[in-house]
Amino acid sequence: MKKSQSIVMLLILVLAIIIVISFIYIININLNDNSTSDSISSSNYKLSDDEINSLISLVNIYDNYLITFDGTKNIKEMSNLDKINFIDRLPNSIKKDLELDFNEGVSLKQIEKILKKYFGNDTIFEPVNSECYLGDGEYLIYDSNTKMYKANNDYHAHSAYMAPSIVNYYQEGKRIVNNDKLIYIISLKKAFAWSNSSIYYGSYKDLLNSTNKIVNLYDKYGDYNSDDINLLLSDYIDNFNSYTYVFETKDSLFNSYLVELSNSNIKKDF
Repeated sequence: MKKSQSIVMLLILVLAIIIVISFIYIININLNDNSTSDSISSSNYKLSDDEINSLISLVNIYDNYLITFDGTKNIKEMSNLDKINFIDRLPNSIKKDLELDFNEGVSLKQIEKILKKYFGNDTIFEPVNSECYLGDGEYLIYDSNTKMYKANNDYHAHSAYMAPSIVNYYQEGKRIVNNDKLIYIISLKKAFAWSNSSIYYGSYKDLLNSTNKIVNLYDKYGDYNSDDINLLLSDYIDNFNSYTYVFETKDSLFNSYLVELSNSNIKKDF
């Protein structure tokens, strides 16, 4: 009798263990499914207004040089000349923030550090001289003995580069979480004009060639306030080319760097 009771108790215990294990297994499956679902649904985010404004500020820095390729330059295949030209044509306000004074001299080490800031830590640079933006000689000259860059002001009295005036209109964008990487994508409609000009074009190429004018604001509206340019051009947004910028970072938008710039005449899927 005692033996049969022991067997029954043992069977009950085994059955209880099986039930508990099965219950835990089912809970884990549900938790994993929910976790995967949450991960998938939260991997893409809409850009906040602050993110949009910060990204456009970044775009303005890169546009000083890279927009001259009108979205055809593969960022990952930039030459050494492209890289030093990019440094040379950074906005003056950014040069000041980075303490870049080429009249006094800038070290190769500092140039390399700035290139990594704007194009990622894997960026490699072999020093070459920069080109004057008018294409008639070298401007930033590298001295291999001192490992310093200095401006060639004796020859280039016209060294100050004047970037085109660009008006950006936000179209769409998103932030993607990809393992340990944050990816920011932003698409902008862009209007182009030369500084102090009222004639606007829909692409940098058209601006350069003075073709396919979109509007002459002065002819259309007469004297206008510069603060109204964004509003006045908004009627012509559909005529402007769309450019897509892709930035990457491992921590914050502030530390992001450009990995792609494309002219999106043929619209890409976001």
